[in-house]
Amino acid sequence: MRCDHCANDVPDGVFCTRCGAHQGAVEAVGDPKLRERSYAAHPGEAVVHASIFTTLFPHLGQHKVHEFRWAFLAGLGGILILYLAGLITAAILVSAFLVPVLYLIYLYEAQVYRDEPATVLGFTIGGGFIVGLVLTVITNALVNPITASAGLASDLGTLFLAALVVPLVQEMAKPLPALILRGREPYGETIDGLVFGIAAGLGFSVAETLIRFSTVITTLPIHSDNTANWVYPLMSIAIFQPLMQGSATGIVMAAIWRHAGGRFAKREWGGILIAVLGHISFSAGSTALAEMGAAQLVVIAWQAIVVGGLLIYVRYLLHHSLLEEAADMGYSETVCPSCHRHIYASGFCPNCGMALTAAPSHVKRARRTRATTAAVPETTQPTREGA
Repeated sequence: MRCDHCANDVPDGVFCTRCGAHQGAVEAVGDPKLRERSYAAHPGEAVVHASIFTTLFPHLGQHKVHEFRWAFLAGLGGILILYLAGLITAAILVSAFLVPVLYLIYLYEAQVYRDEPATVLGFTIGGGFIVGLVLTVITNALVNPITASAGLASDLGTLFLAALVVPLVQEMAKPLPALILRGREPYGETIDGLVFGIAAGLGFSVAETLIRFSTVITTLPIHSDNTANWVYPLMSIAIFQPLMQGSATGIVMAAIWRHAGGRFAKREWGGILIAVLGHISFSAGSTALAEMGAAQLVVIAWQAIVVGGLLIYVRYLLHHSLLEEAADMGYSETVCPSCHRHIYASGFCPNCGMALTAAPSHVKRARRTRATTAAVPETTQPTREGA
């Protein structure tokens, strides 16, 4: 059939396998090929949708996404039980590791980088953890962020350092270990940079929490009767801190990967700016609200707003990157990672519309191999002389 939007001859389907547009559909606003109502990694959702798992876990199919959502809720339930039992130290540790451990499971479950797990994990989560240890020890020697966020900052200089300088330095340092992976042959697409950045940010988040709460962890009794002040800090440690760190670094790394691929433009410059401003807004807003004596619920609400904005920008950046990069894929027979149907496709599944550049690396590598083999003409047998 001929695509209604790109005019290419494509296999029959709901979506064009070349440009990804919904066949016969007319978007209410904007270009139909931009697919603002169908997120390229998970077509059942709109691009503007602050979903944690379909944003930060882009390789997961719909059925696996629900499993991770339930696992996350179970983890939060476990933290609540520890809190109610007065086991604050245990609750802090579980909160610090909840999202990073889920991300490790995601990388294994989706078989994202099964060929080089030690290399990828070492330079992303491991590297982010080491950077977090070193940087947090240094920044804690200059200013204690816990004291500052509690409204006990001694002067404006301390506030400026904690709320503005520290976030900027963190966003410059967190991507450094993962940059070693840039340019490696299997990991040249934007989604790879995004996942590497998220993993590095989550590793950093674990180290930052352990260092900043080290005194509490080592001095607080195993069981504490005074738990009233820990509800909102635990919520921030378990949810908003790791999501902010992972999202911001993911945006920065995705922009760097776009630059390496020769596609760096205003969207990517804007992404780096938004990542830095989002991190500063998270820290400065939380500190300023605490200084003004705002309730902890207001601080948590502000953190949720900032994290929601960062998640939406991650989707925006990844969506447009997938639409552009999927156009470079050739035709091949494959299995869609989302709807699990056998398809003959180029860049998009003609059934569900998923961008096939969001498939795990080993799936894409096998597909490229099959496409290359199919493109090589069969050699003819030499004829015998005189035949």
